Amino acid sequence: MNEEAYRSGAAFAVTIATYHRRHFIMRRDVADLCVESLRESAKRYEARVFAYCFMPDHCHILASVPDGSLIDLVRHFKQLSSFQSKTLLGGFPLWQARFFDRALRAEDEQARVALYILWNPDSAGLVETITDYPYSGSLIWPEMLASGSEDPDLHSPHLRKFSIAFADRKETYQ
Repeated sequence: MNEEAYRSGAAFAVTIATYHRRHFIMRRDVADLCVESLRESAKRYEARVFAYCFMPDHCHILASVPDGSLIDLVRHFKQLSSFQSKTLLGGFPLWQARFFDRALRAEDEQARVALYILWNPDSAGLVETITDYPYSGSLIWPEMLASGSEDPDLHSPHLRKFSIAFADRKETYQ
């Protein structure tokens, strides 16, 4: 995909694998710094992170960057989290060099991908219910619900389901 496509403000599903698919993110300290690095990168690039999930050997992110580049967001996130985890991992890099991305064209597709991302820990057998997993969520939807926002992104019935499920975990996203 050409660089301009990444600057369109479209939503993208991104998957980033850990170095040699090692289970680095099973460590609570590494998972915590990944969530914080994503939060910091999203703030820096004014990204809308609709859903994220840090699994033991990879992460999923559903995001759009209205006035910037998705590549810049992902690059910053990977650099920040890698730098901060270097001593924790004995000098090993955290992420593989490349990442997989896919542009999403329809709101329903965005809702389906968000649900896939959020259900990932349950599907992998890591938790009994998705609300038990501390390393997945959304950086924007819970706050919108709490504020009574009428954002059109919230009108999909699929998004309502997981938004309600995550509303009681609001403190996780602040």
